[in-house]
Amino acid sequence: MTAVLLDPAPIRIAARASVLERMLFGAGLFYAAVVFCLPVPYSEEVALVYPWWAQRIAIGNVQLYELLLLAWMVLYGAPFLARVFLTGGIPTRQAAVWLAMLAVWCGVMSLMAPLAFTDLGRTLRLFLCAALLPAVVRWTRQSGNFPLTMLIFGFFTGSVINLVFSFRNPLIVLETMRLSGQNTPGVAMGIAIHLGAWLFLRSRSRLLHVLIVIATLTFTFGCAISYSRIGWFAGGLGLLSWAYVLFVARPHDRAERRHLRKARRLWVPLLMAGLLALASSPLAVEGLGWMQALLEQKFGSESTSGQGDRDRASYFIGVGEILMRYPAGVGYSGFLDAMRATDIYHSGQANEEFSYEANPHSAFLYYASAGGIPGAVFIVAVFVMLMNSMRVGLHMGLGRTGQALFALIAPAYLLIGLTVPYLVNSIVLIVPAAIAAGWGWSRRVQQATT
Repeated sequence: MTAVLLDPAPIRIAARASVLERMLFGAGLFYAAVVFCLPVPYSEEVALVYPWWAQRIAIGNVQLYELLLLAWMVLYGAPFLARVFLTGGIPTRQAAVWLAMLAVWCGVMSLMAPLAFTDLGRTLRLFLCAALLPAVVRWTRQSGNFPLTMLIFGFFTGSVINLVFSFRNPLIVLETMRLSGQNTPGVAMGIAIHLGAWLFLRSRSRLLHVLIVIATLTFTFGCAISYSRIGWFAGGLGLLSWAYVLFVARPHDRAERRHLRKARRLWVPLLMAGLLALASSPLAVEGLGWMQALLEQKFGSESTSGQGDRDRASYFIGVGEILMRYPAGVGYSGFLDAMRATDIYHSGQANEEFSYEANPHSAFLYYASAGGIPGAVFIVAVFVMLMNSMRVGLHMGLGRTGQALFALIAPAYLLIGLTVPYLVNSIVLIVPAAIAAGWGWSRRVQQATT
């Protein structure tokens, strides 16, 4: 399987991208990450005070980052993508093909859905993500850590914007402030903690290390106040990734081990001193009280978490009923009517649905309801292939260290797939999997030429 995923022979790419190409894909990845962490206003009054740069920039439903990536495809990527999809020879190609098949099937099933035009946009977004997979592999091969750097600093910029406006316009629930947007920004910040550890390990720049540490501390704080259990879980595993990198990791390359030892001698004492100083400050006591209040609200006996878990469980039952009645699927916007017709919905044990934008709050269930049994097969296959590309790429690029980092991030992605719908129609998994695959491909080419 490793040889199949990483065999570079059929595809040749330029050693370096042009300046304009780097600008296009760098800006596209950067802003795609920014969008994930932007604040979500909790009222129309609050939305009015957000400036343009704290809101998603789009033309209709087409986001700015999608326009940038489409521009790259028109100017540079079309011949490359045609070769990839027709001949293969690049990591993630198999996942990209299955993702395109998922887009086609769910798109066809959505033609008769209530919001067929809106569903067409969802189909096109999946096609764009399918094209993004081999594109990011190519960019990583050409420019090393540049794609991951732009992604992390996009998350960082969005997180800073979110935190600024969260404190300016605080969302107070049960006398405790929460991050604006909660789940989506919290999940993105949790994943960004992992990616920061990846880049810290890969980079040899001390300045970049400083920026990565600052970004990671920002992600950690934002994730902690996000009130998102998914974000807390992903972020907690991300901090374990950092602990592994700082105290345990042993890269297989001698130069990389020497570099990591130097970084540890600088950063471990600094971080330990910082933690000790913070622990003895009033700010830490206040922060811990804040975190404790959020945890009690989320998991306490009077919290809404139990109801939320029952709602999520009802979606599994409801989608099962939908598959039995409509094995070919009901399209994206067909979920509302189909769910309302299920026995679990009429029993009163499911969450009430009012809009055709409703979804079952799970990527696996989302595409199963939209595409039926074929959609369920496609989404599971795509997820497995993406995770395998990430696993192989991290192993080839980082050795045993890569295996450990994969083991820490994989449970987070599985939970994300089970609880939110944007697993494969956004950058949250697509880009990190492609970056890891690009590292592995570069290492394999280097070994083949030495």
